[in-house]
Amino acid sequence: MAIIIYLKLLTKVGLKRIFSSSINNFGIFWLLLEPAALFLPDKLNFGWTGYIGLAITSLILAVIQRFPRRSFCSKLSSPDSEIEVKIGDIFNEDAHLVIGVNDVFDTELGEIIKPSSVQGQFLTRVYGSDLIRLDSDIDAALKPLNQLRQEDRNKTRGKNGRYPIGTTITLGTHDKRYFLTAYGYMNNNLTVESCSDHIWHSLNNLWQEVRLKGHSINVAIPIIGSDLARTGLPRMALAKLIITSFIVASKEKFITKKLTVMVYPRDLDSVDLYELEEFLISACF
Repeated sequence: MAIIIYLKLLTKVGLKRIFSSSINNFGIFWLLLEPAALFLPDKLNFGWTGYIGLAITSLILAVIQRFPRRSFCSKLSSPDSEIEVKIGDIFNEDAHLVIGVNDVFDTELGEIIKPSSVQGQFLTRVYGSDLIRLDSDIDAALKPLNQLRQEDRNKTRGKNGRYPIGTTITLGTHDKRYFLTAYGYMNNNLTVESCSDHIWHSLNNLWQEVRLKGHSINVAIPIIGSDLARTGLPRMALAKLIITSFIVASKEKFITKKLTVMVYPRDLDSVDLYELEEFLISACF
């Protein structure tokens, strides 16, 4: 599995950057050796063999510098927080987890909720497929917000009590929280619609909830809105939106020590990690 991931990471862009770094390294070595050769002509006159060795050394160093990594992080200049981008399974993370949901908090697997989605896996892996217990916990968490609930009698499949986009609730325990945030509108034909404004709004509400109930414990979030929600935004744009939202909210008030943005291996074809790393570094500066 690891080999497959690295092969996916080593795209044409990655190979191009390795080659570019190799040229840069060779140029740096050349600039250092040429002046030194004026003072030590006998010792530094190593001919073609030496320059071929220099080229190989430059390439090896470039591979080390640019070889795809499964995770990278950057610290915010203020406050004392860091953001990590990581390839892997969010349910294996030792952190609070963010679960994206729709505005009616549907939970039924199949046509309504895709079993392979993060929300579908939340039911099967965290709740052991106990739908009744999950619905009970969700209803209890939503009870203080019942004044916001609006019944949609035209929705005949799944739940029909709608809550405002951005509604965020917390399940779990002190040590392991699950933040469910409603970022999309569930149409009556069982398709979910969202947009950048909806996701930005839901993220702002999410960070407020994390501040209140996260107790500074690390938080992991998938690229919400990238699966079945019709946002019209590619995964790269969504990942940048999540990072930007966290940085902006953190500048206002501390949220958590570390946010990990999870990228599933199956999504690597649509996420340029090299570009995302450069964006993360520049955004955190």
